[in-house]
Amino acid sequence: MPTQITIEDIIQQTSDLPVMSSVALRVMREADNSNTTAARLSHWLGQDPALSSRVLRLSNSAYYGLSRKVNTIQDAVVILGLRCVRNLAMVAATYPWLSKPLEGYGLAPLMLWQHSHSTALGSQYVAQKSGRLNPDVAFTGGLLHDIGKLALNASLDRKADALARLADLNGWTFVEAERTVLGFDHGQVGGHLAEKWNLPQEMVDSARFHHEPDRAETPSLVADAVHVGNYLTMALGFGLGVDGLKYALCDSALLRLGLTPEDLDYVADELEREFWAQTQSVGEMVA
Repeated sequence: MPTQITIEDIIQQTSDLPVMSSVALRVMREADNSNTTAARLSHWLGQDPALSSRVLRLSNSAYYGLSRKVNTIQDAVVILGLRCVRNLAMVAATYPWLSKPLEGYGLAPLMLWQHSHSTALGSQYVAQKSGRLNPDVAFTGGLLHDIGKLALNASLDRKADALARLADLNGWTFVEAERTVLGFDHGQVGGHLAEKWNLPQEMVDSARFHHEPDRAETPSLVADAVHVGNYLTMALGFGLGVDGLKYALCDSALLRLGLTPEDLDYVADELEREFWAQTQSVGEMVA
């Protein structure tokens, strides 16, 4: 009888699996430290010249409409703020692999990037509306929520359409179909990968439970915000793959966040406007 393949097997067998920049991880942690200075954050970003260059291009994008050119990372931190530069560093670090096609999920080039960045924005707006968690942490959680798909992509091969039909036939969500056929879903794989990258627990939880936040042993407001941000992104049709809309909104996540259906309408309107204003231009600047 063949041995059941494990999540670790999947990760080890994926030859082109991305590696999170150690500099980006350090910048993320430094920006969350209340004692961090512009000089200290600039020092760490300076350890990766390519990443610094992309962050500077983003800082000078038309989206921010700055009155003068930003020439150094320290200028960017002073003008835009620690948290903004933190988010730009994460975008710059992840874009190269989020922009690749994922044929197993029916995602053409840039589609996963559009979906991930829109989810990051949606998660940030949900957190702002909730007032119960850090919007910048929610942004990063949203940006990284689908990293499990990067590892599962090759394993799906041409199975995704069959999984989608199986979900329709049985009234399942797509992750329920993944677990039935593969033994695990892309959220579980993403959580495992986030742990290997030594990401903060909020990032692990948002990757692992972004479709089913109630499955978390300890509820996570970040996972809740990413769940809602992801749901709104799918409802707006941004970066949909073969799994499409085969997911449900978790009402208890809204309760924990203190949000109403009217709040969701507001966030959806903000997200739709900002997607076209920001996601497209940011992608062009960092490519």
